[in-house]
Amino acid sequence: MLDLIRNRKFNVYKTLNIVNPLIPIATDEMFLRTVSNSDDCILHLYTLPNSAIIGAPDTRVPYFEQALFAFYRNNIIPAVRNIGGLGIISDKGILNLSIVMNKPKDNFSINEGYELMTSFIKAIFPEGANKIEAIEIANSYCPGDYDLSINGKKFAGIAQRKIKEAVVVSIYISIFGDQQKRANIMKDFYEIGIDDQEVRYKYPKVDPECMETLENLLNKKFTLEDVFERVEKVLYGLDCDLEKGEYTEAMVEEYNEIFEQAKERNESYLEGK
Repeated sequence: MLDLIRNRKFNVYKTLNIVNPLIPIATDEMFLRTVSNSDDCILHLYTLPNSAIIGAPDTRVPYFEQALFAFYRNNIIPAVRNIGGLGIISDKGILNLSIVMNKPKDNFSINEGYELMTSFIKAIFPEGANKIEAIEIANSYCPGDYDLSINGKKFAGIAQRKIKEAVVVSIYISIFGDQQKRANIMKDFYEIGIDDQEVRYKYPKVDPECMETLENLLNKKFTLEDVFERVEKVLYGLDCDLEKGEYTEAMVEEYNEIFEQAKERNESYLEGK
């Protein structure tokens, strides 16, 4: 699957410890809308301090307003995203990575997007490649068919969004930190938000024991800088050309419009308007 990005040019954007979680959400959307004007790919790497990125279905739990206190009492900022999936926790130990590009071939499927990211992660962490499985971990938060796990413990989840011929494949990777605490916060969110009420949507019954950090799973210490170097090594090994991304005036204008829309949507969800 990695041949789909071989010999491509990547503009690399790295934004760390962004205070407002809406910023990378809007940034990825801006990349998705603007990449169609270029054959270049975009690699977006970012971290967030103490944020909960939740999906639209999460806002429909019966007691959503009360459930938000699972975040607030842990000093976590919630934000509603426009890409698939349910809620995840993000902090300085979680690396978020997005590949944004025009579809690498005419019949590029959703599953191929997931498989591309799975292969990319296995290449970044070769010491765990033979152990990494892409299967749903049903009792994790934000479960999906392409949850990445080792020995049944999830450490990453993949999401995808397409607009016309452009696609963004995103992943969050639990590199280090307290994954059980993160899972317990999402567990509290659903328990408070549902409170034994009958719901049609299939929300996960989060079991913190089925999630873990990559650091613990591989029994190896990582820093984010280590991981950045690994990412670059993989891309250079694929004969890709890497350049530091620059924000053009058109991109900034597009971003500002998207951010305002994201802000209005987020306020509408969180304030129940």
